[in-house]
Amino acid sequence: MDITLQKLRKFLDKVKVIYSDVDGTFVHNGCLFCTKDGYTLRNAEAIYTLLSAGIDVVMTSGREKEKLKDTARILGFQNYIANLGIEIVYDQGEKVINNYGIDVTSQQDLKSWIEKTGVVNNILDKFAGKVTFYKPWSDILRTHFLLIGELDNNEIDIFIVNYFPKLRIIDNGAVPPYQDFKNPHAYHIVPKNVGKKEAVRIDKSERNLKTQNLIGIGDSLEDVSIADEVAVFFLLDENVKTSKENVIYISNTDGEGFSRIVYFLKNYNLL
Repeated sequence: MDITLQKLRKFLDKVKVIYSDVDGTFVHNGCLFCTKDGYTLRNAEAIYTLLSAGIDVVMTSGREKEKLKDTARILGFQNYIANLGIEIVYDQGEKVINNYGIDVTSQQDLKSWIEKTGVVNNILDKFAGKVTFYKPWSDILRTHFLLIGELDNNEIDIFIVNYFPKLRIIDNGAVPPYQDFKNPHAYHIVPKNVGKKEAVRIDKSERNLKTQNLIGIGDSLEDVSIADEVAVFFLLDENVKTSKENVIYISNTDGEGFSRIVYFLKNYNLL
């Protein structure tokens, strides 16, 4: 879908902060220069353009903060949202706000609390053959549980609401084929009040950011939730459906959708 200046101007002033997903958004399989068909410099050049303009690019990812730190240093990013919003990191780790979503004091306590609800075993039993642990990352995560599979989002959401109302399962988007799953998604099990949207809300309050100066970029249902907290959200997967008025679909079949967004903003003096 074409980006229209009229639609942007309806919501957006000068961009100061960009909340961007990582995998499938400006990197492919963890590589900044890779696409599914080869290599490109365009996303790297777009990041250079943003840094040169003084734009704060905030990575929003399911990875833990330790996994994002080196990426942030290499790319020149100062702030990032890790662990699906559980960790909000400033100045590459100088300050961290933890949002556990429940009354616990440590990462280990949070994961233990989730485990004791029985939700993981119940999901594996109820949806046998459709989902499994996403190893090795499921073993590495210290705060919550990570699954992979091919679930119907409406079906799993209804199951969680009915039987585990204090939790939510986050579809964090498509991932490469895994075992017998040809088109799997990654699913994070976290407390109900945890997620990328809530983390952005906390960051806005912490830094007194104005909605009209914020945009979001991503490719999953969880990424789209950020649209409620930013002026405009750019969605890089047309298979993800939403009725939110401030969401603009951008083709990313060539892996360069992120760069097209940045160059459009630059050309119309929005950076």
